[in-house]
Amino acid sequence: MGIVFKHSIYYTLYNIGKLNYTIMNNAEVAINLGQNCIEGGTILKKGITLSELLTQKDIEHDETAIKELRLILEQNQHLSHVGVVFILPQKEPNTGGVFRRVKIDENTVIPTVFIVSEDADHIKKLFNTRRSSAERIAKLLGINFEDMSPKLLRQFIIAHEFGHANDYVRNYEENPDYKGAEAAEEWGVHYEMNLQTMPVRGLDPVELQEEIANFQNLADFLNTYPEETKTINRDIIKSLEDLVKAQEQAYRSSEYERYADKFAIDFIRKNVQALNVTELQFMEK
Repeated sequence: MGIVFKHSIYYTLYNIGKLNYTIMNNAEVAINLGQNCIEGGTILKKGITLSELLTQKDIEHDETAIKELRLILEQNQHLSHVGVVFILPQKEPNTGGVFRRVKIDENTVIPTVFIVSEDADHIKKLFNTRRSSAERIAKLLGINFEDMSPKLLRQFIIAHEFGHANDYVRNYEENPDYKGAEAAEEWGVHYEMNLQTMPVRGLDPVELQEEIANFQNLADFLNTYPEETKTINRDIIKSLEDLVKAQEQAYRSSEYERYADKFAIDFIRKNVQALNVTELQFMEK
């Protein structure tokens, strides 16, 4: 496994095949576009584009995800070149998927969706570790939190990450003001500026959860990062749990997340029957 430089816009993973790949965003995951890559003794499946994945005769991944990906491609042909990488739950323990821009060389950047492979226990855990986000998703879908199944949560997560891909392709990659890799650079700048408005600046909720795992309580965290007292409302945030909830709420309300949420909501509501979303079928009667 190569070295990952964390808390930077660019993460380079060295010694993966013959190329150096860079993940252009805040994430600590392995990139393996174009060939297999080995991380921690585990061979991860080769990342390919959405259209390439769906033209394979024998697709190894779960039927629920593949059916959803087929619908996304059918209804969004401009996303055919988006990379798709299935990753193991332990690589992203606090989420079901992520969107990243993968830099292949100086002029080539591939928008890529990483999907956590189907794992019932992993998704069920997210109802607790990402409860605030899960509750917001249920509210957006117009159902009770208690009625949302792990399957629907995962379907939403996949659609949400493709919402980020859609945002990137439509508003950056296809934007005539940006040339080549400039689109990825601009996305990164805007995304980082967005993270600077969070209660804990510069971290998304998943990264914050990873960080606070090293602390026993909020006081210990703030003693280590005293500068964060300037942006944290201590009248409301009195514990690490409060901090995570505030970070989740601020993040989910951001422009980036609202765009991806709308894409996911519109997609799921349009495809209730095709996706067999039993929780929403009453809306079509």
